[in-house]
Amino acid sequence: MIWILSLILVVVILIPTYVTLAFYLVWHYDRRNFQAPPADGGRDPLRGTAVARAILAEAASLTFLSGTYPLRLLHDASPKRARACDHRPVILVHGYGGNSANFLWMQWRLRRQGFRNVYAVSYTPPHINARKLAAQVARHVENVLARTGAEQVDLVCHSMGGPLTRYALKNLGLAGKVNKVITLGSPHYGTRISSLFPAQGAAAQMRYRSPFLEELAEGGQCPGEARFYCLYSELDNFVMPASTATLADAEENLHLPYLGHCALLYSPRVARAVCERLKAD
Repeated sequence: MIWILSLILVVVILIPTYVTLAFYLVWHYDRRNFQAPPADGGRDPLRGTAVARAILAEAASLTFLSGTYPLRLLHDASPKRARACDHRPVILVHGYGGNSANFLWMQWRLRRQGFRNVYAVSYTPPHINARKLAAQVARHVENVLARTGAEQVDLVCHSMGGPLTRYALKNLGLAGKVNKVITLGSPHYGTRISSLFPAQGAAAQMRYRSPFLEELAEGGQCPGEARFYCLYSELDNFVMPASTATLADAEENLHLPYLGHCALLYSPRVARAVCERLKAD
């Protein structure tokens, strides 16, 4: 029995590590062959030792994310009532293929900072049309507003959660109901790595400069009267190029160096930045 458990543990660790290394090989190829100016106009060269540490942290983050994936069954929750607090409800929106358990650590950090009305949501399945997924996000927001009695909410979105939220704000009636949107590594203009996935549903719509995303940007990148804050990293191994995680019309595009895509969910630097922007007037 012990050797079986040991084998399972090794597999659980090795698979995320292999996936992380594979995606960083793609990241390296993309960086060498599709050179683009940094999102902020200039950046110091990446340091080898810092990159190596970041890759290890990303592998550990993906391992934790995978291991906690089943906790969605316990973590999904619809608010029954508002808890007394001085902040708007905060809704956490995951990315492609994820679920509400991806935000276990972020939710814990926000609650420690005084945000008591924090709700992580799930939308499924990831392979269907992004418009349908955005409709699920909109329903979650409407549900939180109805149950808590709040007039507006703030959203923290990881990866594909950002474009889905923008679509819901623009086309699904959320305009005026969301005050702030903080995106973490969101491919607002798509990512070239999506070309490695089957060309169907949301995966195809998240391809770099896809018709869906080009249409979404028409008439303004930050719809629905919401204030946008885009947090991103040039070492993000899912978002290529890094500049696609920024929005020209955003209140702020904040670069957080040496963080992989999943590590954005578990970084103390990211959590501090999110808390600061949620608390700011």
